[in-house]
Amino acid sequence: MADKFKMSDGSHGMLKGQADPNNMPRRSCHDTEHERQAVRPRPQKTHVDSTGFTSQVADIATTDIMEQAIQDKLTQTMEHAIEDGWNARLEDEKNNEDRYISQAELDEKQDSKNVDDDDLEVLRARRRQQMKDAHDKKLKYQALGHGGYDDIEEEAFLKTVTASERAVVHFHHKMFEKCKVMDMHLAKCARKFFGTRFVRLDAEKAPFFVEKLMIRTLPCVIVFSDGVAVGRQVGFEGLSLEGDFETIQLACRLKEMKGIEEDLGPEDDVQWS
Repeated sequence: MADKFKMSDGSHGMLKGQADPNNMPRRSCHDTEHERQAVRPRPQKTHVDSTGFTSQVADIATTDIMEQAIQDKLTQTMEHAIEDGWNARLEDEKNNEDRYISQAELDEKQDSKNVDDDDLEVLRARRRQQMKDAHDKKLKYQALGHGGYDDIEEEAFLKTVTASERAVVHFHHKMFEKCKVMDMHLAKCARKFFGTRFVRLDAEKAPFFVEKLMIRTLPCVIVFSDGVAVGRQVGFEGLSLEGDFETIQLACRLKEMKGIEEDLGPEDDVQWS
């Protein structure tokens, strides 16, 4: 009897969980959309008397958690976008407040029909405030000695370089011709660039600071920002070996070292007094 049977290799027959694809019913063209959808597996029972309710509730809870997480992410994204937009607006307003309003620009706005009275009044108020601030700054600079090119003693050195936001100190020797050439150019810079304090100090009479600042070659021009040395011009380095350079060249060097407040470039046609 056993000889009539053989063990299936799984390629033939209808075993449990296996169906012959040739005998499967074909999907009718008249099936509804609901009938065409994949059958979702039913919740698994944890024991024989279970109804599957616990699994259904867990599935619903998981869905709710996912939906809440998506909603929280969207809310967070919107909050960040609103905050970024607000910060950008504040920065733009601050830039507009800091922007210098010239009289020519104000006159042009007054003649324009595209600017309403409220905006025009804001520009006028900003212009008045900028003029007041510029006047106050000029008075402050005058009180500190800006605009001149003065000799100082070693005892006044620290007070001089810390009182002004920008200070340029020329360590010189009264017998050196190159120091005299540097004096000529720095005197012009002092009269032109009012935002910087220009002074000179006899190196022979300031041994302490000459040693501290490691000055070995004269002329030596040191730029200070809030009392801190941020750059130096030693001799005519980068200018001319013979001293036949223009004042604008020295001024641009000082500007690169943050020693000059005003805007300027090497091609500017500066009128030196």
